[in-house]
Amino acid sequence: MKYPSSSVTNLEKKDLRHFMNINQFSKKELLDWIELMEILKEARSKNAVPHLFKGQSLGMIFQQSSTRTRVSFETAATLLGGHALFLSPRDIHLGSKETVEDTSRVLSRMCDVIMIRTDLYEKIDKFAEYSTVPIINAMSTDVYGDDTGNHPTQCLADLLTMKEHLTNGEKIEDATLVVLGDASTPTVSLAYACSKLGMTLKVVSPEGYNLPDHVIKAAEENNKVSGGKLIMTDDVEEVIGADFIMSEEWCWGRDEEEVNKRDSIFKPNYVVTKELLEKAGPNTYFMHVLPANAGNGYWTDEKEVTREVMEGPRCIVFDEAENRLSAMLALLVYYGRPHYTEPKKEDLIKYEKETLNKLKEIF
Repeated sequence: MKYPSSSVTNLEKKDLRHFMNINQFSKKELLDWIELMEILKEARSKNAVPHLFKGQSLGMIFQQSSTRTRVSFETAATLLGGHALFLSPRDIHLGSKETVEDTSRVLSRMCDVIMIRTDLYEKIDKFAEYSTVPIINAMSTDVYGDDTGNHPTQCLADLLTMKEHLTNGEKIEDATLVVLGDASTPTVSLAYACSKLGMTLKVVSPEGYNLPDHVIKAAEENNKVSGGKLIMTDDVEEVIGADFIMSEEWCWGRDEEEVNKRDSIFKPNYVVTKELLEKAGPNTYFMHVLPANAGNGYWTDEKEVTREVMEGPRCIVFDEAENRLSAMLALLVYYGRPHYTEPKKEDLIKYEKETLNKLKEIF
């Protein structure tokens, strides 16, 4: 950054933290995230969400469509007394007519926190390098096969949901989660989280659809410290004894040829049915990041989960979706509040008076 500058924003990046992936946090920090979400969820239940994002703006860059991510972030900013600005590819020139670096420099002078949902993790990483405000990774996919995609905001909601639905006084560290089917971006974040917390994660996938090698290596290193377990197999019988079974939409963002290929590989063994859920155990819950069976706007039982399971008593996917809001509340408080300076009452009075006097002169 060239100096001197007339900017009224803080161009120094001292103590600046970004929300890039779950593996950056310790076990204690992840448990703290869960507690923070619980506090803010309870506050919301009593219509008492504190205005801890008041006077602040969230820039939301979406290079991909979204339902839960956009709505939860916008709603969280409003509930916390702040403002969210939606920026689609039609609104900004990120990486096309303007470099990622320059876009980052501009937006971080106008927004207090910036979240990005994009195709490549490297864009978010580059954005964070040049930003002077916290950056939140709101999902980066790996549709180009770079294996760096992850979905950390979804992971926070998943952790809260699992803790809420554990039975017999179990701690989340004692839980067993099975991811059935395609181990895509949400599973990457879960691999980091489960291994940090000491959970058992079973990834049950066909050959070629498992976790990337670098994620496996990181999870195994974490498990040495936490005592967690990572089991990867194609054996669907591994669902037995699971506390939670999670599926992901295995055809999202794929062309017709790839969809047909995946359907032939995943069906029928990796479809969550009522029978499979019952085989897993009497207290096994079904989770899904949503959208489920997506693509054509109508339901088919020939994808990753049947409607019977989705409508059944052990389906907690909509609790999971609602918890996205609790996660976003926590994220905005955590990353926005430390950088906020409460205005002095005398300054508010002074500048309101000066502005009104100037307006009188003009008009």
